[in-house]
Amino acid sequence: MEVAEKHRPGRYRPRRWLRALTAPAILLAITIGFFWKLVLTGQYTWLESPDMANQVLPWFQFQAGEWHRGHFPLWDPFPATGQSLIGQAQPGAAYPPNWILFSLPLNNGWIRQAYLHWYFVLTRFLAALFCYWLCRDLKRSRPAAIVAGTVFALGGYIGATDWPQMVNGAIWAPLVFLFMLRALRGRRATASAALAGVFLGVSWLSGHHQIPILLSVAVTAIWACHIFRRRRPDWHLARLAALFCLFAVLTAGLQALPAYEYGKLAKRWVDLPGPVGWNEPVPYNVHAKYSLDPFYVLGLVVPGVYRNGDPLIGVVAVGLAMAALGLAIRNPAVRLFAVVAIGGLLLALGAHSVFHGLLYATVPLVEKARTPQAAILIFHLAVAVLTAWGIDRLSSRRATRWLRRSGTVLVVAGLALFLLAAAVWVFKDHSKEDGVAFAALTCLLAAGLFWAGSRRQLPPPGMAVGCLMLILLELGFARAFWFPHGLDTDRSRYLRKMAQTADIAAFLKRNPWPVRVDLDDQEITFNFGDWYGIDVLGTYAASLPANFLAMEVNGERTQMLLGVAYDIRSKPRRPGQQLVFSGEGGLNVYQNPGAFPRVWTVHELLRLEKRELIGRYLADPNHDLARKTFVVGEPVPALEACSEGEQARLLRREPGFVRLEADMRCRGMVVLSDAFFPGWNATLDGRPARIYEVYGGLRGVVAPAGRHVIEMRYRPLSVILGGIMTALGVLGACLLSLRDRKRPPVLT
Repeated sequence: MEVAEKHRPGRYRPRRWLRALTAPAILLAITIGFFWKLVLTGQYTWLESPDMANQVLPWFQFQAGEWHRGHFPLWDPFPATGQSLIGQAQPGAAYPPNWILFSLPLNNGWIRQAYLHWYFVLTRFLAALFCYWLCRDLKRSRPAAIVAGTVFALGGYIGATDWPQMVNGAIWAPLVFLFMLRALRGRRATASAALAGVFLGVSWLSGHHQIPILLSVAVTAIWACHIFRRRRPDWHLARLAALFCLFAVLTAGLQALPAYEYGKLAKRWVDLPGPVGWNEPVPYNVHAKYSLDPFYVLGLVVPGVYRNGDPLIGVVAVGLAMAALGLAIRNPAVRLFAVVAIGGLLLALGAHSVFHGLLYATVPLVEKARTPQAAILIFHLAVAVLTAWGIDRLSSRRATRWLRRSGTVLVVAGLALFLLAAAVWVFKDHSKEDGVAFAALTCLLAAGLFWAGSRRQLPPPGMAVGCLMLILLELGFARAFWFPHGLDTDRSRYLRKMAQTADIAAFLKRNPWPVRVDLDDQEITFNFGDWYGIDVLGTYAASLPANFLAMEVNGERTQMLLGVAYDIRSKPRRPGQQLVFSGEGGLNVYQNPGAFPRVWTVHELLRLEKRELIGRYLADPNHDLARKTFVVGEPVPALEACSEGEQARLLRREPGFVRLEADMRCRGMVVLSDAFFPGWNATLDGRPARIYEVYGGLRGVVAPAGRHVIEMRYRPLSVILGGIMTALGVLGACLLSLRDRKRPPVLT
């Protein structure tokens, strides 16, 4: 008997794994079917919007190119005078799942649109799978957990958000809750607390700070409530919470440290007339603008009622969550998620909730999350989990009375919504209110389903299947026109405009390398530099280095200093510009006579006391920028005056690496018109050399007489330390898991 019991697990393991894979396969099929327009037709795309086409797609194109050249993309040399790519965070350079996308085969050097479509769909599948695992860990049935995963991934915040950097941070929320709740229940508490921290850290790696900040606030509140639930601190839970925080900080390191370094030296646009710096809080009126207005709470159940972001999760999901509260409120987990839902909604209300204002004023970093409505993700996750409880309770024999009453309430609500839609149709000159009418129809269909369940006319999984069908119907209606068709010229214009500039890019690349251009950002709205690999003074970005902005780069003298040799516009911007190319799309390329070379030498160096003087100095025609430079607030190195005849040239330039050659008559400074930023290190003939910040934001290296080779590499300490932190966090959590149990349970 002992031998038989010993071999039983191995004997049935294939069947167990088959069962474990069935639900993920169903979720994958649901997700693919829901987004059939993207991956089954090739006629639609999610990239036809200003931010996706103009910003995200060029970022991904640049990173994919770098990965295929064998480089990890840390520095982006093309926008402005170059800036830290990983420091900006939003390009998602530190997010491991993105590395898979960037490593996939290119199509003649271009990232494939089909891969981007599957990336979009598989991200939602991961959200569904993670929520399914959370519900299964809470002892919900497989059908109920599948419904919950569908609600979380296809509805609410994730279902209505296309920014990958934001969705990528949101999809890890279920795993954070899964392992945090395990730790609170005492199930492999140490390893679970560490894993919860790791998954919160992965959320921070995603590329945008907003969701990670709000998620961190939510889970911190849960930890605090459990630690102090008996008034006196529970020191065991406090130690677990500290472990959770430690692993979250460690895992986030690869993105958090470079972003912090960059954030202190950059300015960010937050929907104000001008950008704000790191030490300037985002004004609360910006938060108020992006708060969830109380009226738009109706958008949770009525399609089309929203502003800033669609909160729709559907009549059925909300109804199931209410059923869970009515039938299972004594369950501690149900009470917890009810409180989480209320807290997420109060956070999303933003300026309409005094609690959000209190957090804004007292909790670090909350003011950086300028869109309180994004906290609706927390509400959506809680409701999705409650739907699983609702289905399991409504499928039991004790729920007959609740089903009948719920059906009656839904019929009344459906008829009321139909009357409202009819009134709008009559009194608004026959305008269509499809969202209200569809919500009414959903109410009536759900009522029929509930009544059928109350009379036991459904098979055991019938309630779950019926609810799933209605949820897909609701959410599918709301997303029916989200993706534009390729033949819809009114909506499919951003990618087409990008293609219309290919001839201009080809012309510029035929000119002596490297080329830096300026352009009309009203005509070319996308990141021209990252898309084509050409240096561009302007860029579509959420932030820029403060030293670049201080140079007042729109001035003619500054642009000549920066080597802006060409201007892309429909008409010349200033006198003296020479037409050198006319593009097929109506834009022309004008040459700017007098543009500086990309490398030159100077022998006069001044010291400015304040950064506010930079723009004034650069614009003053009395200063010969070709002969004189300056530093701000630091000692001036000694230079020598000598006769002309020096030569300096750029031998090699890659993202993150530059090689210069200079033939100096006497001791002077070699200037490169690329951005000065921490993390750039230089060598002069193989020996370490200091890089000076000259002209307010460029790089300069002092060189003695003779011929020299200067090399500069971008090796920021923030990335090195951050990478070590992330590796320690992930490996440490894995070791703790192995220590607690070598064979973790299979989630089925």
